[in-house]
Order: sequence, then structure tokens, then C-alpha cells
Amino acid sequence: MSFRKSLWLTVTVCAALSSTSALATNYHGNNSIVVANNEAGVAATGTLMNYLENLPTSPSDSETGWMPGFSAKYSLMGDYFPAVENLYFSVNYQFSSGNIAYKGGYIGTPGVLDSTTGETTNRVVARIGKAFSLSRNIMLTPYIAGGYQGWNRKLSSSEVEDYSAELAGIGAKLQYALNRRMVFGVGAEWLAILGGSMTPHIAQFRDLGVAGFDVSGEEKVGFNADYRISGPFHIYGGVNYTHFNYTGGLLNGGFFEPSSATNLLGMNLGLAYAF
Repeated sequence: MSFRKSLWLTVTVCAALSSTSALATNYHGNNSIVVANNEAGVAATGTLMNYLENLPTSPSDSETGWMPGFSAKYSLMGDYFPAVENLYFSVNYQFSSGNIAYKGGYIGTPGVLDSTTGETTNRVVARIGKAFSLSRNIMLTPYIAGGYQGWNRKLSSSEVEDYSAELAGIGAKLQYALNRRMVFGVGAEWLAILGGSMTPHIAQFRDLGVAGFDVSGEEKVGFNADYRISGPFHIYGGVNYTHFNYTGGLLNGGFFEPSSATNLLGMNLGLAYAF
């Protein structure tokens, strides 16, 4: 599934659930956690990216640096069906772009090349689950998740690589309401990277094809907070850490894309409207 198709599907689901929100019972009540889970928001983001290729011989390419960006979220929680209380749905989109430090070189060529690369990432993930009240002010929400992540890596004007992959897995978040305004949350997510690939666009090599990746894993943990300023307006923010591997794959002409490991440290701060 392409990024455009994934984004279209999540927007369609959002619209469908929004149209049924009036049918939900116990929609807000006095539960601050449920209130914080019924909102739409936009945030400024920053992501520290660390990428390292795994090559049997040096030099192995590495890239490290900060990428600014933005994210948008939409979430619902309510009793949408008689048999399912506190059904949870959310969709999150994040865009990041920037120039980061690159160290690498060409196999068989001595020395290390110090340069910068232009990085652009897109990620959209939808989640659906059910919340369980553990106490008056604590809720646990397990969920299933699916989405897409893409990465455009521009080493030079004549050497560009496009990575893409679909995501599917499970996760859970634990939320604690300190009071009627402040809600804290921690979460963990385990996703499978499916249908991953890298498509090179290199001027001197026109027919390299596409390197298909095997299934690999992606793990994410995070902490966040949501604070009601006044009325329906909230501020929210958090930090998170993501790790994933790409297995690498063969290209035409005897070339190959090596396996790699990527670590992402992210943070966000935004404004939300609760409904």
C-alpha cells in the first residue's frame, strides 16, 4: 500500500468515526483521560536520527543529526457499540526534513567522506483498541496498529534513495490523570516492517531495480503529557524513542543494499482541540 493510499484510508476512517461520535454514550463525563483521548492536534517536532549500515568491510555509512518537522493527530474514545465500552481509535502523521551529517565512502577507496545528506521522512500510523479502567484515574489501552513509513535520502543531486515499508503490530498505553486538567501517559509499541524496499536513483546507474527487504521489527517507547488550558483547548507534548532494522536486499548488476539499523529520538509540543 502506498503512502497516498494509506493516508486516504486513515482520513476516511476518521471521517466515518467522527460522523458517529454523537452516538457515543458516557462520551466525556468526568473522566479526564477520556477527555484527553478525544481531540485533534498539531505539534512541532524534532527528531534526532542515527543511521548505520552493516557492512562486512569498511567504510560503513553512518548519518546523525536533527530533523525539524511537524505532526498531526486525531483520536477518539467512547462507547460506540453497546458491547464495547471505551473503544479507542487514533491516527498520527509525522513529517520530518533536514540536512544531517554523513560519514562514509566507497568500498575499496581509502579515506572517509564527510558530507551532509538531505533527509525527508513521512510516517502515518492508525491504532484501534479498547481502554480498561484500572482505578478512578488510571486507564490501560491495548491496541492493534498499522501504517506506513517512507524515507527519502538525498546523498547528492545525482544520488537519491527512496525507502518505504508498511507497518503492522500491537501496542499499549497506560495513562494517569493527576487531576482534572493534567494527564500523563507512557506507551510501548511493537511493529513488523512488511514489504520494505529501497529504490535507488543514481545518474550513472540507470537499471539498478529495487532492493526488497525481508520482514524485520520496529520497537517504540514514549512518554507524553496532556494539559487542558481552558475550555476545549489543550497543550500536549512528549518524548519517544524508536529503533528499527532494514534487512537489506539485492539490486541488479551485482549491487546490493546492506542491512542497517536506525535509532530515532523524537520530541513534540503542540496544541489540541478536545471535542
